[in-house]
Amino acid sequence: MLSAPDKALLVKLFYMNEESATIALRKFRVQKNVKSGKGPLTPAGLLKLVKRFEETGKLEDRARAGRPCLKEARAPCIVVEMEAIASEAASRTSSAREAARRLGLPPSSVRNILRRILQLYPYKLQSCHELLPADTAQRKHLRSGPSVKGNRIPPGFLTFCG
Repeated sequence: MLSAPDKALLVKLFYMNEESATIALRKFRVQKNVKSGKGPLTPAGLLKLVKRFEETGKLEDRARAGRPCLKEARAPCIVVEMEAIASEAASRTSSAREAARRLGLPPSSVRNILRRILQLYPYKLQSCHELLPADTAQRKHLRSGPSVKGNRIPPGFLTFCG
């Protein structure tokens, strides 16, 4: 497979040598120290490359058939949909599954785009109790430990985020 600079050099040599594919390939082999007969392309392959360059103006390979890869083009629509879901929810949370349903994409693709392209990772928020300055005395009393059976710890008072 040829790199982009090598393809550019071949097209340049083609036009510099009166549009002769054979001469262009020969000069390319000399410049790159490639054994004769072992070139990267045949003359017909070089003519195809030049034709594609004239049609598209690019030296890149054409898109191949098959499953499309994760494109950065899909990322903006996923971001917009995630924000729309978050704005609708009372708790300002968003769901990758819901975004996948709305966009008609597989949930795994949405998760992969969120992780790999957007660097967004799932997490859960837990509600924690705010410790106020007035709670200091009660906390000191609980820290020393309930020594009498009648002492009860208020439910949810010692809930910590983990």
